[in-house]
Amino acid sequence: MNNNVTIDVYLDTVCPWCRMGTASLRTALEALPEGTTASVRYHAYQLNPDIRAEGEDYRKVMIGRLGGTAQFEARMKQYNETGAHFGLNFNMDLVKYTPNTTYSHQLIALTPPDKQSQLIDRLYTAYFEEGVNLGDLDALVEIASSIGVTNEPDKLKTLLLQGEGLHYVEAGQQRAQKFGVRGVPFYVINEKTALSGLQSPADFIRAFDRH
Repeated sequence: MNNNVTIDVYLDTVCPWCRMGTASLRTALEALPEGTTASVRYHAYQLNPDIRAEGEDYRKVMIGRLGGTAQFEARMKQYNETGAHFGLNFNMDLVKYTPNTTYSHQLIALTPPDKQSQLIDRLYTAYFEEGVNLGDLDALVEIASSIGVTNEPDKLKTLLLQGEGLHYVEAGQQRAQKFGVRGVPFYVINEKTALSGLQSPADFIRAFDRH
């Protein structure tokens, strides 16, 4: 294994599999041999780039996508059961909106790298456990303030409204297209090995070992 491991992570902030994958990756990184340096770089990928800015009804969107109410209920159960394997709670009954995630990705771009993982975790918790609408600018600014990303919430809100960080969203989509990404989570290890979909910690460790 190379002593330096770089993982490029493509994710969306309302993707349950991405949340599970983030937890799985963290477990794998904690198992790296002493002396190994790991660097995680996050890239924006929007599953629903055409969702209206104000968001759309989550249940309606998912039932339409999955093909019926029974399939929707089964998927919600799957999120809960699979999430539990990674120590995560999913209160899907609280999730009312499928938001446009552009602002949340801009927020990640404006966050110092050493706080990005913490912010992403907090965004996942807010959405999947508390039912927070991640398309709501005020909610996003409050989340950022709560973990010390900013002590000037009004300034941060203005920056987001002005489009700061949009380059990050666009660059992520372009890079994903280059790799042929059709969904997330998606990972690239040391710019060589690609892993698509939810991976176990063991899957990640095997990929690390190849480098």
